[in-house]
Amino acid sequence: MKNKKLYIILFFFILLGCQKSQEYYDGVFIVGADADNPTTTLTVDDLPSAIGVNVKASCVVDEDVTINMAERTDLVEHFNKTFKKNYELLPKACYQVQNTDLKIDAGKHASTEALKLEIVSREGLEEGVTYVLPISIAEVKGSSLSVIEGSKTIYVVVNQIIITQAANLRANGSYYKVDFRSESKHNTKSLKNVTYEARVRFKNFNYKWCYSIMGLEENLCLRTAGGQDEGWRLQIGGGAGITGNTTIPKDEWVHVACVYNGEKGTTTLYLNGEFDGEVPDHRPNGVDLTWAYGHDKNASFYIGQSATDNRYLEGDISEVRVWGVARTAAELKNNICWVDPTTEGLIGYWRFNNDENTVDGKTISDISGNGYNARYSGWSEPKWVDHVRCPDL
Repeated sequence: MKNKKLYIILFFFILLGCQKSQEYYDGVFIVGADADNPTTTLTVDDLPSAIGVNVKASCVVDEDVTINMAERTDLVEHFNKTFKKNYELLPKACYQVQNTDLKIDAGKHASTEALKLEIVSREGLEEGVTYVLPISIAEVKGSSLSVIEGSKTIYVVVNQIIITQAANLRANGSYYKVDFRSESKHNTKSLKNVTYEARVRFKNFNYKWCYSIMGLEENLCLRTAGGQDEGWRLQIGGGAGITGNTTIPKDEWVHVACVYNGEKGTTTLYLNGEFDGEVPDHRPNGVDLTWAYGHDKNASFYIGQSATDNRYLEGDISEVRVWGVARTAAELKNNICWVDPTTEGLIGYWRFNNDENTVDGKTISDISGNGYNARYSGWSEPKWVDHVRCPDL
């Protein structure tokens, strides 16, 4: 009998708690504006490009409700700080907002139409820059429903499709060399922090255990390792060494990166801007970009090959960058398609866009301005891939 009373009391308190919880969450909110990730993405390809923003109530409304929506340009700094981004405010000249008064009809719980954000011009939009426009619920009319604070604002993230080229390194024996011995503002023989990154599309995963992407053999080399059964994953050759956690897809563009952080004593792998593994890595003298085992002593840094073994990339590559800083995951993810060549800490930057930065058909200009050009060293003539889209949707 005592147990039965106890169960009844517990059920009463549970029911009461649910009712209070439901009352607390009653209100109107923007669809998709989750408190942990209050964003939606608009990728601009052809113009005009548009996206809709809807609102809902947590219950069926008894009377017509009008929700007034407004742009909140003042929230960009807050968003960047909270979510560790570096997005810029969407330029006013490139867009228009329509239907800012959204209506939820009596007997329903969702707006009948959506606010429309439309990109109508590329005026003010820069290549490779990610933009954001915060849109918030400003006022609720015709109801006593409150606004659910955690879903009051949605941040529309706007990026552009970039059409460029890439180096075709599919033929066995195709790769590039870089000589980091010449002087610049960076001490390339003793770097306390280093970041490698590139966009890569592996075309041939089959008979080799290793496909090299870039770097310095037995020093700091970003490559793959694996086999037919287990698949291929990112790997660091040299130093402490580490193999990533994620299987790399074949014939898909991926962004790969490794970050040596001498201050923390770690080397970290990233795939598409996501953490893919980390290992302790303590180097008393940092990283020397002028030394590698089995490489040309005049150009120790290789792109698409390493050592003297058959470790050629056998794929396509673009957006190759070497930094003298430890880039964060957010910085990697936010700048996959392009980065400002004048960005602090950038040592070498090769876009592999034959239309823009090929010096003599075989030498790719370093657009960072430091003079570290990449020289083709393959068995055949350089080849290119046209109409490479980034992001690749």
